[in-house]
Amino acid sequence: MTKDGEQNILRFIGLAARAGKAVSGAGACEENLRAGKAKLLIVAKDIARNSMDKILDAAGAGESKTGNEISCYSFSNTEMLGYAIGKSNRAAIVITDEGFARKLEEMLDDFKEDI
Repeated sequence: MTKDGEQNILRFIGLAARAGKAVSGAGACEENLRAGKAKLLIVAKDIARNSMDKILDAAGAGESKTGNEISCYSFSNTEMLGYAIGKSNRAAIVITDEGFARKLEEMLDDFKEDI
């Protein structure tokens, strides 16, 4: 996948958000990660280090609570992630639905291989 692949992923993230299966913003993401509701975590490549540390700590807590590993991808940037879901800049997005998460993982893996 090329730039078109990136746009396809962003559109699919937007679809998940419109379906109510995506949570964005550091606080909301941390809450869903800690509660074990997260199926997939996407963080912007330009996320601040402090924010990244907090989100990863929350992901670890969620994994401990559920015993399930949470997949994490670094993708795009804060501006584009926010644009994809119709909001201002977003450093992180959590997908809470297994089906959306599985499809996004496939798309993100294919995108990484083509870079």
